[in-house]
Amino acid sequence: MEQKELERNENSVLLDEILNSVPEENTENTENNYENEAADVSAADEKNEETDDIALTETSAEECGEEDITEPDSESGSEDDWDDDDNDDDVHGKRKKKKRGHGHIIFGLLLSVFIISVSILAAVFILNCSKEFLAIGKSDIELVIDIPMNSSTADIAEILYSEGIISNVDLFRFFSKFKGADGTYIAGTHTLSPKMDYNTLIEVLQEEAENQRETADVVFQEGITLFEAAQKLEEKNVCSADEFIKAFNAGGFGFDFEENVRISSLKFYKMEGYFFPDTYQFYVEEDPRVVAKKIYKNFDARVTPDLYGRMRDLDMELEDVLTLASVVQAEAANTKDMKMVASVFFNRLNNPDEYPLLQSDPTTNYVEKIIKPNIEFKSEAMFKAYDTYQGAGLPPGPICNPGLDAINAVLYPAETDYYYFCSNLETGEFFYAETLDEHNQNLVEAGLV
Repeated sequence: MEQKELERNENSVLLDEILNSVPEENTENTENNYENEAADVSAADEKNEETDDIALTETSAEECGEEDITEPDSESGSEDDWDDDDNDDDVHGKRKKKKRGHGHIIFGLLLSVFIISVSILAAVFILNCSKEFLAIGKSDIELVIDIPMNSSTADIAEILYSEGIISNVDLFRFFSKFKGADGTYIAGTHTLSPKMDYNTLIEVLQEEAENQRETADVVFQEGITLFEAAQKLEEKNVCSADEFIKAFNAGGFGFDFEENVRISSLKFYKMEGYFFPDTYQFYVEEDPRVVAKKIYKNFDARVTPDLYGRMRDLDMELEDVLTLASVVQAEAANTKDMKMVASVFFNRLNNPDEYPLLQSDPTTNYVEKIIKPNIEFKSEAMFKAYDTYQGAGLPPGPICNPGLDAINAVLYPAETDYYYFCSNLETGEFFYAETLDEHNQNLVEAGLV
């Protein structure tokens, strides 16, 4: 403070000297200069006070042991400080803008991917609908369809779908309504084909129904062979036996089970075992492919998901189940004996070292009565493979067409320790044995020796 007082005194002396040296004629200018000088002195005093305050503050900080407090200079320091702040703001601003830029790019990419995906899905949907609408790549098979009285468009669409004429019920209903065809369809018999586009289908269904065709009911018992079934169809004037066998073995009707059919050079009829025994109604002089497809459809409906589930539990394929079921079907006549016979065959299959052969008489009969008379080129390998007295394990394929009882007997066999069985041909009574000695005694009791 003493230094401050000395500076003030020096300033006062200096001011007095200036005033005394000014001439009187310049009094007005002198007064103005005096005011300016006074202002300068006052500003200098304020600056000195600020400097003293800062010095006191620094001294106090040192005395308290605190860190040095550095204040920027009034001109250069403060400007640098503000410049740094500005630079920081600029940097952060650029970073924020950069982030926003990346966000826009990512959003744009996601939007583009979304639009492309939707476009692809829309294109696929339109393509599939177009193929369905125009019947592109469909079968040219002709089917006779009966439209009941008072059928709605929804009912007709379901009939067409179930017969394999169309693949999209909703699309047909939409187009029928769009075209104004609802309520214009004629009940009765119409000949249609999957190859017909929707326009043609609607036009045919709007035409007068055909004359009612003659039908034939045909009963196929469990255990019938494909050859025997074809002969029945020909006897009923449904279709040619040879043409039916060709059509049935060719398949290709789009059912899932067709993918599980085993293909082997040792098999005689590829689709033996897939002709589900039942009572069918066919039109007389029908297309063999139409007849075959109807039987395929029944098989697909009767072999249910529950049965497939049980096959998976047993780790068995459809072909093996049908093959063993066909042998069981040919051996036994009732459900109880079917389960017992199935257990005997399973016991042998599970113990191949001691019992390599199933030794089933019906397999020998199939070779002698079905294969040999109808095979085009003789095959000893095939004969041996089907005859379980010569070939080990299961035959290459089914030897007949089993019913549900035989299939269930294979899927749910009895639990026994038997390895042999025989039956009385007159009474049908079955005899089971664990050993060969017991089996020989049963043969005598059954009247077989």
